[in-house]
Amino acid sequence: MSAAGGNLTKARPMIAAPLQFRLRPGGRKTGSSCFMLCPKCDAPAFIRRSERMSEQTTHLTCHCTDSGCGHIFRADIVFVHTLVEGNIDRPDLNLPVCPRDQVQHVRPPPHGDSDDEPGFFDPDPQPQGARKDTG
Repeated sequence: MSAAGGNLTKARPMIAAPLQFRLRPGGRKTGSSCFMLCPKCDAPAFIRRSERMSEQTTHLTCHCTDSGCGHIFRADIVFVHTLVEGNIDRPDLNLPVCPRDQVQHVRPPPHGDSDDEPGFFDPDPQPQGARKDTG
C-alpha cells in the first residue's frame, strides 16, 4: 500500500487526550451531569438518542467516549415514585408517591445551637472590611 506522492509513516501509539465537555446554554460547563458511566470501562458515555415509551419509561441509546472501549448500549430511565407532587392534576396517571417517612427533610438547626459560628440568617457582627480597634 502506498500513498500517492508520499511515504506511509509508521503507526504511532495512541495518546490520551482529556475529554472536552461542551457548554450548557449560558456558558456553564456541563461537567458530568449529562453523561452516564459506561458499564464496561466507567468512562463517561453520552446519550445519543432517547425514546419515550410511556409516562414512566424512556429508552436511551448511549455511546462510550473512550475510543478504546467504543461500547454502545441501551439504558432505561424508569419512574420510581413521586417525592413532591406537582401542581398539575392528572387523574388518568397513577404515579406512586414515596412514603413521607422515607423522604429526607432538611431543616435548619435551632437558633443558638451553632457552636459560636454565625448562622446564615444571623446579622453580620462585623461588616467586611471593617477593622477592630487594637489601641
